[in-house]
Amino acid sequence: MAVEPPDERRAFLKVITAGLGALTAALAIVPGLGFLAGPARRGAGASGPGPLRVAGERDVKPGKPLRVTAVGPREDAWLRLDHVTLGSCWLVRAVEDGPIKAFSTVCPHLGCGVDFDEKTGKFNCPCHTSAFDLDGRCLGGPSPRGLDQLETHVEGRDVLVRYQRFRVGTAKREPIG
Repeated sequence: MAVEPPDERRAFLKVITAGLGALTAALAIVPGLGFLAGPARRGAGASGPGPLRVAGERDVKPGKPLRVTAVGPREDAWLRLDHVTLGSCWLVRAVEDGPIKAFSTVCPHLGCGVDFDEKTGKFNCPCHTSAFDLDGRCLGGPSPRGLDQLETHVEGRDVLVRYQRFRVGTAKREPIG
């Protein structure tokens, strides 16, 4: 029986130890990479929430905007919450049995909250004096565009709105997310 010189055995053990170390590291890294790449594979939150019920059709009176809150699911890269306040919108109906429009309560200028003034019949931004009519058109002030209209439809007796946010400070209406 031949005995191997000690240097050859040491070299062999070094190679085996390095190989096992590399295998152990790969086994630890692969799940971590899968965790980090998971949101990209899922496309989480890319389409935004679907239409959300925000009010009953009878609640929206002609010429009297109704402020409603959109509550629905929110999903980010690793978390999904079912009942989150996403934001608010104004529901507007010009005439009895007319179509219902929804406008974001976020001012397109710098993102301040837009309120309705019953005395003037206009939407006003209290921060920088932008004003908007019931059709969302900008009547004055520094706002670069009118109020952002949201996709709205009536299903049965429910008003459904697809709530989303838009980039502020630009003339072009650009959805965020």
